[in-house]
Amino acid sequence: MKKIIFLMMLAIASVSLTSCVNDDDGYYEVPNIVNTGQITYKNVTFPLRNAVVSDIEKADGGFYYSVVLSQYPVPRDGRLNGPYLYMEIFQRGDLLFNGNYITNSNDRGLDYIEYFENPMMLNNVPVTGSGTLEVYDNQFDSGNLFLENYFDGYDRSLLNSAFSIRDISGSTLTGNFNGLFLFNQKYDKSVSLMKADSSKVERVKTGKRRQVN
Repeated sequence: MKKIIFLMMLAIASVSLTSCVNDDDGYYEVPNIVNTGQITYKNVTFPLRNAVVSDIEKADGGFYYSVVLSQYPVPRDGRLNGPYLYMEIFQRGDLLFNGNYITNSNDRGLDYIEYFENPMMLNNVPVTGSGTLEVYDNQFDSGNLFLENYFDGYDRSLLNSAFSIRDISGSTLTGNFNGLFLFNQKYDKSVSLMKADSSKVERVKTGKRRQVN
């Protein structure tokens, strides 16, 4: 019996050591990160625990991204439970990513917005008519999205976000997110690679989703 107890204690000690980091001063534990956030629309609130930022296109003197916020990881195909907020933003090439993205801005623009609840996904895009609630870009009037990519004391990349978006009826979609996120990067964002006159570029806003899959 004593031998069994000893082996159990040894196994627990081994697991504990794997969750520690070794430095010059010895071992220290790295705390887990719990993503936090919520989204509220028409008096209904959901938690937000998942965020994905992706490069879409390098054009118009800057970069286009998609920003997806949801309660659960978004499947390529199949049912997604809970909220799905999809936004496309534009970052002028001589600016940094962190900042406020605003509707109709040529500097940091919030260009496209979709909001679904419980949609069916097909090739990473919600199927029209499949959600319990669907609000499309032409039903939103204006909005503001704050994004901040920062690193914690353990050099982990995190996203801090807050948003307030008004629809054409006057209702407001609000929320926030903070935590680990997935960044799908395709382009080098070095400011020195972009032309200094990028602020003079007039962008064409089509009102259509740029990222289709």
